[in-house]
Amino acid sequence: MNLQLLCRINAVWVALNGLSAFVVPDMWFNMAGYTAGPAAYAAAQGLGVSFIGLGLISWRTSDIAGEAINLYGQLFGIIWILFALLALYQMMTGLFSGPAAIFNLVVSLIFAALFFYSSRKTE
Repeated sequence: MNLQLLCRINAVWVALNGLSAFVVPDMWFNMAGYTAGPAAYAAAQGLGVSFIGLGLISWRTSDIAGEAINLYGQLFGIIWILFALLALYQMMTGLFSGPAAIFNLVVSLIFAALFFYSSRKTE
């Protein structure tokens, strides 16, 4: 899989997650076993807009990065490692558990591995 395609797949995945956080935040809270109030909805929608923005950046990266595409791939890999660390922290502290937490962790690690593998220098 080339890095340009991976950036596009990442863009769609992240933007769809952002759209779901913005449009149906209850789904997010229900998966975590939480009941949300107005402040939580506002936070989820802000997160959703951030995810949509990250998706736009990921989509455009393959068009504008040029020779720096590998560096952007590494950067996206680091971002996914941060998501994995967040998932682990939330699981260890009991904030988030069950299949949804494990799914988030696995997806984060897969994306991180794909970005690091695809952005390695081949000479």
